[in-house]
This record gives sequence, structure tokens and C-alpha cells, in this order.
Amino acid sequence: MARFKTKAVFFILLLILFTNLAYLILFLHISKDILKAQTLEELPGIMLPAGLAVTFLAIVAAVFISSFLARGITKPISELVQATQAIARREFTQHVKIHSYPEMEELICSFNYMLGQLKNYKEETKKRRRSLERIARERAKELGYIYKIGREVSSTLELEEVLDTVVKRTSEILELKVCTILLVDELTVDRLKVSCAQGINLKRIEKEFVGRKQGVSGWVWDKKETVLIKDVDQDTRFIGRTQEKYYTGNLISIPLEAKAKIIGVLNANNKVNGEAFKQDDLLLLKEITTESAIAIENALLYKSLKEVYVHTISALAGALEAKEYYMRSHSDNVTRYAVAIAKELDLPASQIEVIRQACQLHDLGKIGIHDYILTKTGKLSSEEWDEIRMHSLRGAQILQPIGFLKEVSELVKQHHERYNGKGYPSRLKGEDIRLGARIMAVADAFDAMISERPYRKALKMPEAIAELKANSGTQFDPEIVKVFLKLLQSKPDLIRSKWISKKIY
Repeated sequence: MARFKTKAVFFILLLILFTNLAYLILFLHISKDILKAQTLEELPGIMLPAGLAVTFLAIVAAVFISSFLARGITKPISELVQATQAIARREFTQHVKIHSYPEMEELICSFNYMLGQLKNYKEETKKRRRSLERIARERAKELGYIYKIGREVSSTLELEEVLDTVVKRTSEILELKVCTILLVDELTVDRLKVSCAQGINLKRIEKEFVGRKQGVSGWVWDKKETVLIKDVDQDTRFIGRTQEKYYTGNLISIPLEAKAKIIGVLNANNKVNGEAFKQDDLLLLKEITTESAIAIENALLYKSLKEVYVHTISALAGALEAKEYYMRSHSDNVTRYAVAIAKELDLPASQIEVIRQACQLHDLGKIGIHDYILTKTGKLSSEEWDEIRMHSLRGAQILQPIGFLKEVSELVKQHHERYNGKGYPSRLKGEDIRLGARIMAVADAFDAMISERPYRKALKMPEAIAELKANSGTQFDPEIVKVFLKLLQSKPDLIRSKWISKKIY
């Protein structure tokens, strides 16, 4: 800046010197004419042209010097003003390019450097904003997943449904190849059992147990720690593990904790796209398990409560069987036959459980029937038959107020309906009768036929089979009869009787 002031002063002094020199030259030129002047009136005529000439020369010199200065100062400043206005419009591409005095060039370089910094800052700001927007979208997406899982698992108290929802949704969100939930075994409380799985055949591993400190799940259960394993086969903590050989490669294992107690372990094994798990996946999975563990704990408590109810009512039914010698083990036999048929039909586990409970309670309504009717050896009167026919309806009425036994009560109510519509109490026909009730009808009738009754002796196996065939399509669903007869042939020990040989036909 000092150099700029020096040049400006130099140009002003040069202008003054040039003007004085012009005046001196003109004065020397007109000095002779001034000396020759006779009167004062002649001097203006001599001085005026000289003054005009000097003034003209001074103006020309000033214009020349001003234009020179404008080229070096005014134009760069104008360019800087335009560039500054562009910056105000958030345009950072207009660099100033002009040659001028070193001072102005230094100022322009500083300005261009500042402009470049602003441009870089703008680009960095854009990148950060895009990154924050991406993070916000991902976070919102994750929260949406967690909310969806929470809403689904809280919509039911059935343990199987809760576990199935958690496993399926977790697999979808993280795009997993394998996802499993192991719960602490209710009976021993010292081992884990695979209770639900996605991407692996549950039937192949459902009978396998993992003890504390055994395998990955046992280690996580014992340590109460979450692990992210890059390669489970190479991790020194788990080399030589005898359990859980079905986990390979990348694995996240998280304890399911509810009310300060570990109730199980969730395992996420390998992504479908082959990518390794990241820390973000681990954090998301932790949030999912936090939400899921509470729902699983509630479902376990609900299951325990249901079992207490069922055991209480079963005790009532057992009291009835204990009172009547010919009814002993009847409910257990019917349950065994019906569950075998249901499994052969490949029904869902939840439906099989309903059938099992219904079989245990199917004769509960007989509590309200007089003993003399139940033990009568002679032919029943029409009134007594009406009393007998009421037992299925009464059993259903006893169970109906218990919400979770609603399906069970329907099967109890319908287990004496006939396939041809001539059963009781509602004369339902064909597939209007629930599948579970049609299964129970075959199992109940078969056990009654091969058991002693006050009014008749037990039928022999060929006779009982002949009765099933004879009533197939009328009293019984023909498909159920067909499946049951097949079971009797393939599994003769299904009938626990000393006199039945393995060849039953």
C-alpha cells in the first residue's frame, strides 16, 4: 500500500512539474513580446493565448495521467465490486483476472484466494448437508423399522407369533441369511434352546440345547455381552465349539434382557449381499432387541399364566376320569392320537397346541352329568341321551369366559358334530366343522371303541378299524380317517395296549 501512495504522489508531482515546465517554455517564448509591448492594454492580448495554451496542455496531461491511473486502479476496483455482488448472490465462480499495479494485483490475489475458500466452504457445506440428510433419512428409516416391530409384537401375547415377527422383521431389515432366537429352557433354566429361526431348518436343530458358556450363544448368555464376529470359525474364543456349527462367517450375537434378566439370545448370521456387519447394524440390532425382549418376556408370562389355567381345568377333568374307572387315561389317549394326526397333516405348531388342549378338556362338560347316567350299564332313555349330548356344549360354556381358550372351547363344542350333519349340538356339516374338531372326533371315537364301557366290552382292533371305515364320510371326515389308519399301520406303538400286534390289518 505504501508503494501505491508513493506512485500516486509521483504522478501528482510529475503533473505539477509538467505544468510548470509548460508555463516556463511559454513564458520564455512570449517574454520578447511582453518587453516590446508599449502599453498595458497590449499585455492581455499577449498573455491570454499563452494561458489558454498552457491550460490545454495541463488538461491533456491530466486526462492522460487519469486514464493511466484508471486503468491500474478504477477497472480492478470495478471488477472487484462485480465479483463481490456475485458472492452476495451466492455465486462463487467469478474470479478477477486483471494486470495492474503490484498493490492491486496483491489485493486481487487475496480476493481470489478468499473466493476459493468460500467456494470450498460452500462445497463442504453441501457435502455435510447431504451427509446429515442421509443420516437423518437412515435414522428415520431405522426408527420406522423399530416402531413397526414394536407395534407388531405388542399386538399379540402369543409367544410363537412374537418370536416369528421378531425373526422375520429383523431378517428383512438387515437382509440376513440366518436369524435365530434362543430362549432359556423353562425346565432346567441352565441351557438355551432354539425357539424360532429364519433361513435354517428349525426341525433339524430344535432338539439341540446350548449350555452356559457353550458355543457363541452360551458365551454371550454367560458374559451378558454383545459380540460382532468377523469370522466365527476363526475367532479364538469359539474355536472347537461343539454346538451351533450351523453359524458360519459374520455373526452378531445379542443377549435378550428384560427386567435385568437374560431370557435368551438373538443371533444374526451373514448378510444376503455378502457385506460384513457394520457398527450401525449392531446399534440397530441392539434397539430391536431392546424392544423385542420386553414383548418376549410378556409373552412368556402370558404363556405361563395360560398353562396355570389349563392345568387347573385339566385337574378338574382328571378328577372326573379318576372317579370313573373306564374314563381313566381317555383324555391322554385322545390327545396322543389327535396330535399325531395333526402332525401328519403338517399343521402349524400353534394349531396343534390348540388341538392338544382341546383334547385334554373335551369331556369337561360331563362334570355336570349325574353319575348314574355316566355309569349306567343298560340302555339310556331319551332324556338321558339329551343329558349326555349337552356335555360338549357345557364344556364349551365353562371354557368360553377364558379369552385365550376361545378356540379350544369351539373345538370342545364341535367334537361330536358329524361329517354328514347329524351330530350335536349344532348339526354342522362337512368343512363347516373345524378341522381340529374333525380330528378330535376320530381320535375320541377310536379310543372309546377300544376301551371298556359300562354298557359294552372293548372292541378288538380289527373291529375298531372296520367301524372307522364304515363311518368314513358319514360320521367322520374321510381324509382324517385315511390319515389315522395310515398312522396305525406305520406307528403301531401309537396304541399302548398289550394285545395289539404290529400287524393290525
